[in-house]
Amino acid sequence: MTITAIPVDEIASTFKDNIDLAVATRGGKVLTLTDEWFADCANLLTATAPISAPGRFVPTGAWYDGWETRRHNAPNYDWCVIQLGYPGNIAGFEIDTSYFTGNHSPFVSVEGYTESFPAKAASRTHEEWAQVAWTPILTKVALNPSSRHGFKLEKPTDEAYTHVRFCMYPDGGVARLRVYGNVHQVHPENKHEIYDLASAAAGSIVIDLSDAHYGHPSNMLLPGRGHDMSDGWETKRSRSPGHVDFATIKFGQPGHVTDIEVDTAHYMGNPPKAVTIEGYEIGSEQPIVLLSEAPMTPHRQHFFKVPVELTEKRIAQIKVVMIPDGGIKRIRAWGAAQLPAVQPEGSLMGVRQELPDEYTWNIKKN
Repeated sequence: MTITAIPVDEIASTFKDNIDLAVATRGGKVLTLTDEWFADCANLLTATAPISAPGRFVPTGAWYDGWETRRHNAPNYDWCVIQLGYPGNIAGFEIDTSYFTGNHSPFVSVEGYTESFPAKAASRTHEEWAQVAWTPILTKVALNPSSRHGFKLEKPTDEAYTHVRFCMYPDGGVARLRVYGNVHQVHPENKHEIYDLASAAAGSIVIDLSDAHYGHPSNMLLPGRGHDMSDGWETKRSRSPGHVDFATIKFGQPGHVTDIEVDTAHYMGNPPKAVTIEGYEIGSEQPIVLLSEAPMTPHRQHFFKVPVELTEKRIAQIKVVMIPDGGIKRIRAWGAAQLPAVQPEGSLMGVRQELPDEYTWNIKKN
């Protein structure tokens, strides 16, 4: 397969319709590795950009925000196995060697593997992973020191991979690995069953946004209630009268929205004053207001029923509008592919998932 190197200023636009399948915030994790003497392999999957800390030393040497192995210059190479947060078809990669100047890895490659039995993958040993029949995806490419590198495949892989093996030749350091692709969408077999249409697991992606100064809106599509303000959508403070911030979410599959959840977990001093959510049918630019200027409170799940007459609309994407700015942890657009919509047993729709400080955070603050 042909591999095209992408200029740094075109990486974001090249992969705008993809998500990072490997990032830790989406569940990506390192399962095994050959070595991480100088810097932890898990740093490869950190959501934020790498940082530098000149003069900071740890027992093994200078501190680096990335994965760095010891020197060996041997015929063998260092590698790690990464379980993707979501199985998906891979479109390309970003490999960042920022701040690795005299110690970066000169060459890397990426291979893929699809595991049909997750329990088996979790129990596999390092030696067993070494014997897996890996499929080459990104053939051996050269890297420059302290640089971002983009690589686009001729077309996304036909296979939806669950794991990748990242190889450094022969050793050295890499700050970040981004595995861009499309989620192997998970939808209920029963077309009437309600699920979260806006979930990343259902193939939904953010296709447009006004601002992501402190956190990207794609975080709103993640599972759970998160752990702090780093894994939500947060914009900079606005100063202009009438200002609003927005993010547009394209559903993996169009559906009939019955309920909406807006979660401001961990946003205690900076939630938006209100939120509006507009829906759009396939091929239409006419907004359907599913939720109009609903007041928000800090650190709380907010539940809303969509009017029955609007539930009949088949929504393909939504526009989340924050008035005027602030932070949102999660957006849930509950609905079904077909009507009548039926809530399955065990569904989290409308269920309050209380955090330990749900009722005490404001008391502590004041």
